[in-house]
Amino acid sequence: MGPQKKKSAFVVLLASMLLVTACGNGSKSDSASTDSSEQGKKKERVVTVYEDAKRAESVEVKKKNEDFTKATGIKVEMNVVPGDGIEVYKKIDVDMISGEKTDVIRLTNPILIDKYGSNGWLYSLDDLMKKENYDAKKIYGDYLPKFADGKTYVLPDQAGKWAVYYNKKIFDDAGVPYPSGNWTWNDYIATAKKLTNSAKGIYGSYMLDYDNYMYMLARQHNVSGYKADGTSNYDDPAFKEALKFFGDLGNVEKIQPSWLEFKSKKLSWDGFMSGSYGMHFIGTWYTNQFKDKTTYPRDWKVGITQLPVPADGKGNNNFGIVAGYGINKNAEHAEDAYTYVKWMAENSYKYNGNLPARVDLSKEDINKLFQKTSDELGGEISAEELNKALISNDLGFVDEKITGPGSTEYSNIILQEADLYLVGQKSLDDTIQSIKKRADQAIKDAGGK
Repeated sequence: MGPQKKKSAFVVLLASMLLVTACGNGSKSDSASTDSSEQGKKKERVVTVYEDAKRAESVEVKKKNEDFTKATGIKVEMNVVPGDGIEVYKKIDVDMISGEKTDVIRLTNPILIDKYGSNGWLYSLDDLMKKENYDAKKIYGDYLPKFADGKTYVLPDQAGKWAVYYNKKIFDDAGVPYPSGNWTWNDYIATAKKLTNSAKGIYGSYMLDYDNYMYMLARQHNVSGYKADGTSNYDDPAFKEALKFFGDLGNVEKIQPSWLEFKSKKLSWDGFMSGSYGMHFIGTWYTNQFKDKTTYPRDWKVGITQLPVPADGKGNNNFGIVAGYGINKNAEHAEDAYTYVKWMAENSYKYNGNLPARVDLSKEDINKLFQKTSDELGGEISAEELNKALISNDLGFVDEKITGPGSTEYSNIILQEADLYLVGQKSLDDTIQSIKKRADQAIKDAGGK
């Protein structure tokens, strides 16, 4: 090979080496870029949460999620389920069976908590809590939901209690003193009768069509819905007395719409806000309606007092609803979901005005909460009145719902059978017997006794 050919070959070889090197550098650069992108994705922490359509758009939920992200760096993505109330859980039930991976489920009452925990649909929190020495029992006390297997599946974010809200204008117009302090159901009825004015379309009392209204006196006596052998306890005389009492408020005492009127006129859950009722017996979650002057413009002020107790002086318990958050057993981001559940359990009460499930809060913490609520109500109810009605009294606390095997169906049975009694189509004794018989079968079908 001559000098010229050697030179040409060298140039070709050099060009080839440069091209390979350039390609190699290019590949390395692309790879680094890809790796960096993948690492970025790995670093982004996300938790997915079920939410109903209405709450998903609420200021409260948006603010809580924003603050959670600021505090933890974990982004919140909502799996929005159409509808509200119990309808939402029909969709979630199907998801649990099909293996859907949405991380967090908000459980709004004890029946749902019991159902999801007992069905094996929730992720046990015990190992995660143990890892950081998180003492849930110390923080939430008796409000911490209990399950038959002894594991922890839910952290509670609220322990709402029941109280009597009253329309001060209706009291003032009738010349009736505002209720305050200890009183009985006899006192409640007597007060409501003084307020009822059919000529003005005013009832002294308003109650809804929730199942626990049917047995509220039994809950105040802390009578269980289950016998020691696991069967239904609905044949206990306390349940018969309780159903009769509720029915008589509308049908006999006529201090509130009868069941037939309530159903036929399709009276709503927020009917008290119309200003046509003197008193409303309901859970403390209802406080938020009085803060919302846009949805509920009103020319009257609201008051609050503690719930009445049975005249025998024995059933002196308040009852309420423990709600909380659990993690889907198929959760895609279990550890970040745990962070979310824990944060919500500790902080939710600061946003929604509900009573916290935390028992580790100081009196100062509680007073701050009540003062905040009072301020949001424009001083209509004072912090002291809230404290007196809900905390600083001698009332005990029991779940408002009957929970245990088959409790969802148990609840439906009570409503279905009670409906027939309340409109006069079935006797009280036959109603109680039917509830007992059908509930026994529901318990058996659910794997109980």
